[in-house]
Amino acid sequence: MPLAPSQSQIIASTAPILAEHGLTVTRHFYDNLLGNNPELRSLFSVTSQLPPSSHQPAALAASLHAYATHIDDLTPILPIVEKINQKHASLNIKSEQYAIVGEGLLKSMAELLGPEVFTDEVRDAWTAGYNQLADIMVGREEAIFSDHEKKRGGWRGWRSMRIVKRVKESEDATSFYFSPSDGGDVPDFRPGQYVSVRIDVPELEYKQIRQYSLSDAPPAEGSSNTANGGINGHVKVNERAGDRAYRITVKRESGLDVHDPEAKVHPGYVSNLLHDTYNEGDIVEMSNPGGEFFLDQDLEDTAPVVLISAGVGLTPLMSMLQTLLKKDNASQRKISWIHVARNKAVDPFADDIARITKEHNNVKSRVFHSSPSESEKQGVDFDAAGRPDLLSFDENERRELLFIDEPKARYFMCGPNGFMIGNAKALKQMGVEGARIKMELFSVGSVGA
Repeated sequence: MPLAPSQSQIIASTAPILAEHGLTVTRHFYDNLLGNNPELRSLFSVTSQLPPSSHQPAALAASLHAYATHIDDLTPILPIVEKINQKHASLNIKSEQYAIVGEGLLKSMAELLGPEVFTDEVRDAWTAGYNQLADIMVGREEAIFSDHEKKRGGWRGWRSMRIVKRVKESEDATSFYFSPSDGGDVPDFRPGQYVSVRIDVPELEYKQIRQYSLSDAPPAEGSSNTANGGINGHVKVNERAGDRAYRITVKRESGLDVHDPEAKVHPGYVSNLLHDTYNEGDIVEMSNPGGEFFLDQDLEDTAPVVLISAGVGLTPLMSMLQTLLKKDNASQRKISWIHVARNKAVDPFADDIARITKEHNNVKSRVFHSSPSESEKQGVDFDAAGRPDLLSFDENERRELLFIDEPKARYFMCGPNGFMIGNAKALKQMGVEGARIKMELFSVGSVGA
């Protein structure tokens, strides 16, 4: 049911209050929600609840404020809503859980804001507003689930996946290859998308879920028994994998002992569990691929592509690169790979990128190492020391690496929030329209520039 005009006005009037007190409300909400509904703990990252990051409470507070601000026209926040919808579908959120969340959220607003602010009229307006938004989101998420089920090999909910190969890519990153434990097929995905991986965490007494970008091209129909999409050719999946497999590449946080009682609140806890305790033959649960960050389907055959990443942010861009190289028109498209890592020891796919640029004349790379080791040689192991500053690129680099003079060029970025925002601003200063720049963030929340 549409909101009454008076209700929209009331919700809009609470925007300044939410801007000031929203995070306090959402922190209180999550504490109560997970305390009163322990069955929901498996849906939320423990570390995303805790200071100093408080990613999930901060994201919810920002979403509530955005909803109140744009209550008369939700168009500006639809990209944020789609990001949340994709995340919810990946977590397999159920429609009935929206009622639990709504009840808890309104209760927290009432308790934290007090009766003088959260009057009966405000409560009624926000109840109607929340229900309206929940209906929109449930409808969109049901459509996502339906699309998953229609694909060849698609499924709804969680699927048992077996690790069929582990490959150490760098000092701190390992690729895991997965194939369905039931021997069935897996659906294609859009290059850049992620999957949710759910594993048992006995120390927490419930499961934990993390999202990891798929780091290889989608498995082609009728593909050979090669786990890496047929580009690298150096990793063969054994017979258990069938013809189609998924790859994720996981960075571990060094120095974390998963047996330490305090480890469970560390942001790298699950990635360390994967590295330390999961081997070939072990089983995890996985969601369908999803996410709104992906290679554009309408990308013209000759449109130049610039892939800009930092650290493990290269994983979705590697999927894009591998996909572009498999296309029939691969040699017609100019591609740039711009990446920064601390040094070669922690630079996944460094050898692959070097080989690709050697074999494909249309692919150029610029690799930065922020802290190169003494044994590394500039011009051999990396191109430049420090971090990439796109504005410092000279005229030739802007033309040949950034394709600034080409209006069809597209830009895809993944890395820390500040890294992406800074590079997006630099591109815009050079005349690139924001619509041609896409960014992904490996955390709860959205990216602004």
